[in-house]
Amino acid sequence: MTKPPSRVDTNRREIAAAACTLVADGGLDSISMRRVATHLGATTGYISHYYADKNDLLEAALREALTELTDLAEPRSTNLAEWIDNAVRTLPHNVASQRFWRILTAFQSASLHSPRLADILRTYVAEQISTLAGHLADEIGTASKPVELTALARSLFALVSSLGTTSTITPDVFTPEQFRTIIHSSVHGLIEEFTARSDA
Repeated sequence: MTKPPSRVDTNRREIAAAACTLVADGGLDSISMRRVATHLGATTGYISHYYADKNDLLEAALREALTELTDLAEPRSTNLAEWIDNAVRTLPHNVASQRFWRILTAFQSASLHSPRLADILRTYVAEQISTLAGHLADEIGTASKPVELTALARSLFALVSSLGTTSTITPDVFTPEQFRTIIHSSVHGLIEEFTARSDA
């Protein structure tokens, strides 16, 4: 039986979610302990009770945003076809997914100057690439070298990330069906090239 979250965990997530909302609306420059407190109708003392400083809060907000992305991708993929479905579902095509990508794009930019934010993003990306490499192994065959499957997974993950960033900067460029066509053709094109190279 899953243990229900404690009040501390609930309050921390509520604050982190409020920070995410401010980032989605105004970027990271809009974040301060005072502004988050005002958004929640709370005091800065309430915020600082749970977060030591702004950097601590930003790290929690990034983790909260990545949790939101995981929720958007539910149920979790168990094969390559489901991974493609999840990728399409999480790319910016509606209010919820556009909000997430605005937040993610802001944090990606900030991570260039913040090793702690960069570490969070690197860990998340590594987990996603590991999952995708496993799906590719099932699709192509486990005889393929793990390092080659990981390289292929990185290429596909980079494609989805690029589509997300591009569609955040220039909304409504792609429909969900266009996302699906681009990802599907790229996935299978890369697999065919990978297989042909391995057989050569």
